[in-house]
Amino acid sequence: MKVEGVTDAYVLPRDEGELQRLNLQYAYLKRLVTDGRVIYDKGVDITSEFRLLDSATGTGAWALDAAEQLPTSVEIHAADLSSNNFPPSPPSNVHFSLASVTNLPQDWTESFDFVNQRLLFGALLRKQWTEALSEIYRVLKPGGAVQFVEIDLYHPVPESPTVMHYCRVHEETFKKAGLFCDVGRNLHDLLLGYGFIGVKSEARHNPMGKMWGEIGMQGAKAFGGALRKAWSIFVKEGAVKTKEEYDKLMDRVEQEWDEQGTQYHCMIVTARKPFV
Repeated sequence: MKVEGVTDAYVLPRDEGELQRLNLQYAYLKRLVTDGRVIYDKGVDITSEFRLLDSATGTGAWALDAAEQLPTSVEIHAADLSSNNFPPSPPSNVHFSLASVTNLPQDWTESFDFVNQRLLFGALLRKQWTEALSEIYRVLKPGGAVQFVEIDLYHPVPESPTVMHYCRVHEETFKKAGLFCDVGRNLHDLLLGYGFIGVKSEARHNPMGKMWGEIGMQGAKAFGGALRKAWSIFVKEGAVKTKEEYDKLMDRVEQEWDEQGTQYHCMIVTARKPFV
């Protein structure tokens, strides 16, 4: 099922293979970006009556992990535009809802202590980020906290030839499609503009390729898998003529990851809603 009447700009499929990739990606990001914690900001005081929202939850990996790490009295909500990848039997304190981040339920106003959201640079149009941030601000309680994770694909280290060529193609394609491809590096200022306080942005290294061993191969499988599945938008926007042409480009990108030990940055951005 999907929410009707909402623009769905998501560039990836919602099938069993994507469910598995998303869960692998979550484990990778948890290890490298949030240091094994569901809530990165150690200053967030979790009480027995805490209420959490996982915005654009996808497979519900973060919400399910939060249920394992936090007391059972904590109430966890998980919302997404599509229910295709919702788990069949979540814990009793985890509640899944069909809802768009651009139009969350009205009765959620000022009802959450914490909101988590990750990797929507390939899902929300630039104009939809305005609606999404406004909605997140609305549903947070005064003093509530937010956590965003977004990857920056445009400043890899090292800047090897094929990887940089792909960066340019990716950026041009996503901009043509109206997506906010570099939102990770802009979230700090965007949150300040919406009235959030205590905004902190940190870049964490995400290694790709065999040079980094097991973790690099996990990253390549998680993010390389995502990039490969996004082939249709590159054909649609004229970056390549066919899927085969795109696959050959990705072959060269992944070869360079293996040979160069490429690293990208994931931006983790935290903030609070003021009490007044």
